[in-house]
Amino acid sequence: MSTNHERLPASLKIGWGIGSIGTTSMLYLINLFLVFFLVRHVGLDAAVAGMLLAITRLYDAIIDPAIGALSDRTESRWGRRRPWMLAGTIVCPVACVAIFNSPEGLSGPVLNAYVLGALLLYLTGYSLFTIPYTALGAEMSDDYTERASVMAYRTFFVYCAGIVTAFGAPALVAALGKDRAAYSTMSFAAAAVVGVTMLCVVLFTGKARVTVRSKVRLPAGAWWRTTLENVPYLLILLTKMTLQVGTAFAGAAALFFQTYVTRQGEAALALFGLVNSAVGVAAVPFWSWVLRRVDRKPVFIGLLVANGVGYLSWLLADPSETQFALAMRGVLLGFAGSGSVLVAMAMLTDTMEYDRLRTGQRREGLFVGGFELVQTTSFVVGPLVTGFAFSAAGLVPGHVAATEQPESALTMIRVAMGVIPAVSCALGILLLLAYKLNAGSLAKLRAERAAADEAAAPAPSGTAQPAGASA
Repeated sequence: MSTNHERLPASLKIGWGIGSIGTTSMLYLINLFLVFFLVRHVGLDAAVAGMLLAITRLYDAIIDPAIGALSDRTESRWGRRRPWMLAGTIVCPVACVAIFNSPEGLSGPVLNAYVLGALLLYLTGYSLFTIPYTALGAEMSDDYTERASVMAYRTFFVYCAGIVTAFGAPALVAALGKDRAAYSTMSFAAAAVVGVTMLCVVLFTGKARVTVRSKVRLPAGAWWRTTLENVPYLLILLTKMTLQVGTAFAGAAALFFQTYVTRQGEAALALFGLVNSAVGVAAVPFWSWVLRRVDRKPVFIGLLVANGVGYLSWLLADPSETQFALAMRGVLLGFAGSGSVLVAMAMLTDTMEYDRLRTGQRREGLFVGGFELVQTTSFVVGPLVTGFAFSAAGLVPGHVAATEQPESALTMIRVAMGVIPAVSCALGILLLLAYKLNAGSLAKLRAERAAADEAAAPAPSGTAQPAGASA
């Protein structure tokens, strides 16, 4: 562990962490509701919805690394990150409303163009805020333990977002009649939550440590080479991508699953979201305590085993599913999921320090840009692939009863909900076996870097030179 034992004010960590309600709510909206809304209420074929989401990937692959690199290079009295976060704060609420409020009467290519435009606006706003936001959290402290504490606040608010969005949004839709107008009203409520929480971060992180770009510029070849040689970062990136794809499949299938498999609809999704998120919030102090005492890697592997078991349990669900069984799944996945989110983010910040110690560069924005590209890609690939898979399996779009869906479609929904996420956990474990970075190796690198910096520092004026040294 670090010997600095730096402690940041709780008010600063809260002011930063609350932004995760906004960022996570945006991911939930697109992952849990978008394909279901477009297929059932707008009338798009699932394959068309998937195609529109596929197009957004090319756009996101360009803007995420670009925003990360630009925020690294920005110089302002607000620091490198907050000007970009303010821009995202303005765009995100508008996009939340636009995506669930396509004008009545649109159809065919015009409707498709509107949905695509709303999606591009949505992803632009998300990236403008989230990439510099996460980079700001990563650079608040160089202390190994304190970084995990900062990410614990983020994880706490991630699961608060679950209560607000994963529970609140479907509960509101169910209360308002489950129709297209209900989703419209829900989008305005979500936009208010997103806008307010993001604005809080911009306003209340003014006292965060302001880091600046390194004075030494690496040549382009060395810049790319050192980035790609950061094996711990690449492993965490691949692990997170694998896990997020599994989570995204389950999220995209959830409303279909509760509508056509358990036949309990938005109310069941709301109950699961409430229990899952409440347990996740309550578990954050426990997992934060664990990470102060136990190496991150074995904790992560154990959590992935628990998550995999939880996902496979969905295969046991049917129309006779009780609320107690549903709640117990929420408990297991909320407890294990909370730890997984926290440890993954803590390990990500470790890989950023590893890069700084090896290269002398401060490239948090670049690394977060790659991480967020993986995250948003996963949360779009899930709905994208499930859209195509459900269409190929014969899912009938529009308002149809569960008995009118073919068995092939129901089987595909079960696979997306349980099997694919469990497989992603198994793949994540295999990737983590190759991860070697820990507190000890970082402490050794830190000492080596300090010694190298001291040796490279010019001698103070007037200091006697060793005999034989040239003047």
